[in-house]
Amino acid sequence: MPYRKPFLLGDWRVTPASCEVAGPGGVQEVEPKVMDLLCLLAEAGGEVVTRETVSERIWPGVTVNEDAMGRCVWKLRRALGDPARNPRYVGTVPKRGYRLLEPVRAMPVSAATMARVVPNWIWGVLGALLILIAFPAFWLVRNEVAATTAPASRALQLVDRAEGFYYQFEFDSNEAAMRLYEAALALEADNPAALAGLANTITQRVIRGDAASWASELGTSRIGQAVATGLGSQPDAARRLARAEALARRAVAAEPDYALGYRAVGLALSAQGALDAAIEAYNQALTIDPDAWEAWINLSDLHRIRGDDALALTYLERAYEAMGRVYETRTVLVRPWYSPTGLLIARRHAERADPVTAELWYRRVLYWDPYNRDAMAELAALLRSNGDGSAADALCAEGIARIGDPTLCEPR
Repeated sequence: MPYRKPFLLGDWRVTPASCEVAGPGGVQEVEPKVMDLLCLLAEAGGEVVTRETVSERIWPGVTVNEDAMGRCVWKLRRALGDPARNPRYVGTVPKRGYRLLEPVRAMPVSAATMARVVPNWIWGVLGALLILIAFPAFWLVRNEVAATTAPASRALQLVDRAEGFYYQFEFDSNEAAMRLYEAALALEADNPAALAGLANTITQRVIRGDAASWASELGTSRIGQAVATGLGSQPDAARRLARAEALARRAVAAEPDYALGYRAVGLALSAQGALDAAIEAYNQALTIDPDAWEAWINLSDLHRIRGDDALALTYLERAYEAMGRVYETRTVLVRPWYSPTGLLIARRHAERADPVTAELWYRRVLYWDPYNRDAMAELAALLRSNGDGSAADALCAEGIARIGDPTLCEPR
């Protein structure tokens, strides 16, 4: 039966209409999609609900990546106080989906039934007595209830803000993200997103150095430089990278299905020069979530370090495709990387003396980012180098006419 009326799950009373679960920790309000997931699992009566079914029912008509689904499951577990390593309520069936481990029970007697049996004047007397009794008790317990619900909510807010900073890949933004992740962990010590995020910020701080040495362009990596210089063997760097790895492994332990936890492990291992182990971690992330575009980019870096440029380019193209699949749901995070990654792919094809494919990629960037200066200037130069000066002139003339900037096609 569809669970849209209140029901019982173990120690919890679930009220779908108000998106509330009430139990040992008091009353907690959950997000609508988290409640939809709980109701969907309840409908299945303990049977496995596949990831495909979850996606179709909870996000109809929208392509959702495994990271978004994993976070929804994590939020449900957190609301129920259900640890992923030893769950009581929500079980994960690897590579299939999720199921409830406790049976769902109907509420014993509804308020409507009681109302038909008990006269109204008795309800009035009982209500007045309850108010007199409950009012002092409310003031005694309200702070305790708030303490059990507010920190987790604030932790999620801090993590969301931190991610927005981290993906800018600027020194100041990375430092801000680091502080926000730390604040989230102070409220919720096993938050996997905060653990993985803090690990990533530490690793980036080590491999990129102080503010003056951070690259101004997204899409660049310092892993190759870190490996070449043996950065991971320097005492201070080794200590901080070991901490980053430990945090990332805590994220994986807290949520085994969290793809970005494995990605954080891979990044820390890469900086330490443990490339084989890093590749294994990235592949684990992509097994969980093929749309984890960050892991595709990192794999591309590692194979380029190893001299396998063809495979590195293939992985970079897969990263771009993954970005396109999740763009609508993660626009704020993906947008700063989308055009730079497409440009990097075009340049790699040009380096490989494949001007036809390079041109296709430049035009692909310009399709989604019509006046990208680098794409326009480099495509114009590519066309001229291949003897098609008229096409280059037409490309630049159209852009200049539209935005009125005569320097549009000049290289920066």
